[in-house]
Amino acid sequence: MKPSHNPDADNSKARAEAAMERHAWPEALEAWLAWWSDDVTDPDAMHDRAVCHFHCGEKEVALTWLNRAADTQPDYSYRYSSRGWMKQATGDTHGAIEDYKKALELDPEDAVTWNNLGLLEEQLGYQEQAKERYRVSDELLGILNEHGIDPESSAPAFEERPVAPPVAPAMPEEAERSFWGELKRATLTKSGRQELWTFVRNGFTLRG
Repeated sequence: MKPSHNPDADNSKARAEAAMERHAWPEALEAWLAWWSDDVTDPDAMHDRAVCHFHCGEKEVALTWLNRAADTQPDYSYRYSSRGWMKQATGDTHGAIEDYKKALELDPEDAVTWNNLGLLEEQLGYQEQAKERYRVSDELLGILNEHGIDPESSAPAFEERPVAPPVAPAMPEEAERSFWGELKRATLTKSGRQELWTFVRNGFTLRG
């Protein structure tokens, strides 16, 4: 790791972000490592590096970088919701629940996180709690729809920073199986919520 660097000295960061858009995770991680230095304090960069580690099978390392991102930006709800998704994907149900709750303390209007919290509580058998989470999620989604806000574009994706738009699928027929397609279906029906649970366990990738 370089002790310090000029972020404009090379295009490693741009190459990393471009590779992430293509889901070329090993290439993206290699570029991030080439760009990285001891003085990096950007939580978005930490998050993106974590995503690359995750998709390269280095899940413990990925969580370490999400922890650093949360420590760097502790008042930003997305740091906890994104870490909650990763914990959920790696089987740490209780850890994910705690992160979702923390995210909702900071942003109680996050409909997707309410839904995800309900998913996990339902898996643990807390049916009444889960129903209440779904009710809140559905109410918030209704408010968003009334104001013409598309939940697909307003909520952050695990593979993207919240300021970045979702990556469009390469083929039109894959559009309904995009990350946001899964989230949208999950918030509308119980069967959709179960499909999203499988989607999350698969590491936020579409299989089959």
